[in-house]
Amino acid sequence: MRLPATESALRRALRGPCALPRGASVLAAVSGGADSTALAVALARLAPAFGLRVTIAHLDHGTRGAESRADASHVRALAARLGVSCVVGRLNAGRANEASLRLRRRRFLAAAARRTGASAVLTAHTADDQMETLLLRLGRGTSLTGAAGMRPRLGRWLKPLLALPRAAIEADLRGARLAWREDASNHDRAHARNRVRHDALPALLAALAPGAPSAAARARLAQRASALLAEVAEADAFIAEAAEHALTRALAPDGALVLARWAEPAAPIRRRALRLWWHRITGRARPGLLAHHLDMLVRIASQGRGGARVALPAAWWAEVTAGRLRLHSGGGPRSDARIQRRRPTIGAASPSSADRC
Repeated sequence: MRLPATESALRRALRGPCALPRGASVLAAVSGGADSTALAVALARLAPAFGLRVTIAHLDHGTRGAESRADASHVRALAARLGVSCVVGRLNAGRANEASLRLRRRRFLAAAARRTGASAVLTAHTADDQMETLLLRLGRGTSLTGAAGMRPRLGRWLKPLLALPRAAIEADLRGARLAWREDASNHDRAHARNRVRHDALPALLAALAPGAPSAAARARLAQRASALLAEVAEADAFIAEAAEHALTRALAPDGALVLARWAEPAAPIRRRALRLWWHRITGRARPGLLAHHLDMLVRIASQGRGGARVALPAAWWAEVTAGRLRLHSGGGPRSDARIQRRRPTIGAASPSSADRC
């Protein structure tokens, strides 16, 4: 049951961004589809070399009747064949939407990790998922952070197969004569991701590479997208670190920005620092700043004109007084008219990526 491409990608991840200490217990989310089946098999094969204890987890959503029960049986049989523990949960999801199902899956996996003592939860997102996520975020509006796509590591949540296209995984499984389950809901055009996967991407590939074998062209595009997003993530991390430094340098004990210390960092760093300042003062539960809010904050911070002010979300406002930029709450004065007349630019918070089991 050797899976050369999958094992190679997993090995690189476990030696790099998804590294874990020897003796760690890990939980692999397995739906029964090709990607997660390959993850389970490759992880079980590599676990002894990395000193890992593996449990696989499956959540039956209860939305597809006998098919859902067959998926659960497939995962149980796979766990028995691999000689690893298996945790299976079941929902009566009814007509729950995708966002609700993602949240319930995540809660189930977190609870299963606690119950089994797992320090990490691995999911089988691939380069194709990265490519689809990028297109979805571009369509909905995103920041640089969102444009970096899914990260291989976010706390205890690991995605070790992000550099591997789905076609390579399926080729591995066919070569090893391993079966997987197909979820009919993955073809339901009611979901935006499925429309991107089955309609938008084939049209894009036909335009970019007419006559090329679609599977090979799709795999190449997915790999390029994944490599690009990895570079964007590195740039985003650099900007985040520089923004933290710029904010620390300018922040007064009372939370105001001392404009004399606001040393005009580069525009992406300046904007990130102002976003960070906003969340630090108001709390993460507050709405985010849109592009036109940041434009106005950048302008009054740069000009330093006493009395300049801008209206911000949730009845907050910012004002320059005595060389400091301060945030106030409670429905204060309206924005400075000369600033407010500027035409807002479009901006939106990036949606979270789908976590699928």
